[in-house]
Amino acid sequence: MTSSFVILATIIGLHVVAASDEWAYWGVNGPKDWPGLCKTGSKQSPINIVTEETVKADLGALKFIRYDFAFFGTIVNNGHSVQIELDGLPVYLKGGSLPSTYTLEQIHFHWPAEHTMNGIRDPLELHFVHYDNKYDNVSEASQYENGVAVVATLFELDQEDNLDLTPIMKSMGLVSKWVERNAATMKSKVIPYLFLPKDHTSYYRYNGSLTTPDCNESVMWIVFTKKLTISEQQINIFKNVETSHGTLNFNSRPTQAVGDRTIYHHLDEYSTTITFEPNLFEIFFIFVLSRLLN
Repeated sequence: MTSSFVILATIIGLHVVAASDEWAYWGVNGPKDWPGLCKTGSKQSPINIVTEETVKADLGALKFIRYDFAFFGTIVNNGHSVQIELDGLPVYLKGGSLPSTYTLEQIHFHWPAEHTMNGIRDPLELHFVHYDNKYDNVSEASQYENGVAVVATLFELDQEDNLDLTPIMKSMGLVSKWVERNAATMKSKVIPYLFLPKDHTSYYRYNGSLTTPDCNESVMWIVFTKKLTISEQQINIFKNVETSHGTLNFNSRPTQAVGDRTIYHHLDEYSTTITFEPNLFEIFFIFVLSRLLN
């Protein structure tokens, strides 16, 4: 490992680390040995969401700006996950009682899911990672309270492939073999909106942390109650990603204690506004476009 690589801290997933070899999901550098706030913090993520213990609240409608655009992007095997960085116009998240407008920096995956619902763990979780737009990036924003907003979509197992994941599945072969922070241009465009549940008016919200070192407690988590689907065949593609620690069979941090935190449940019937702005024609156009791009 060169000294220049150590000095140039790399954004990996939801954190900043000096080198990809300094932590892992198993072995002597596994989650039990992650240092600092990872071990001592009181607002750590992920958590198990016990639905009956959540507090119903009208948090307002989430607004996903430019999520319906089709983007070229870069797919990255960063040694801890598969990450997608979109090219072109910025993508924003606001509303939902968020204190600011948040810019999407990257999308990445955890297999199996990190958050659990009533103790049940799904096979995949997707994270849309945003930073408060008064900062320059997630690395800087993660140093401040409410600096980061992460939207999480859970995927449950289905017998059929999720065709919306096809552009990602096609591109993963370009980076699945480990070459230090391997990156490639994606073969097809990605429409972020397709990775939100069709009903995204119902979600859980709580204050937590990055789920990877340095585990900064600066994240507002939004976890959808509705889920998308994924097939066993598609999950196996994720499980075959190689890293410096070997094949990445899993990359999920164990759930952390909720403590005295409140988990809010925003219900769709509490909201009187539309959470996504395109009309029915635009949604149909997005659907057709996604099939043409696959």
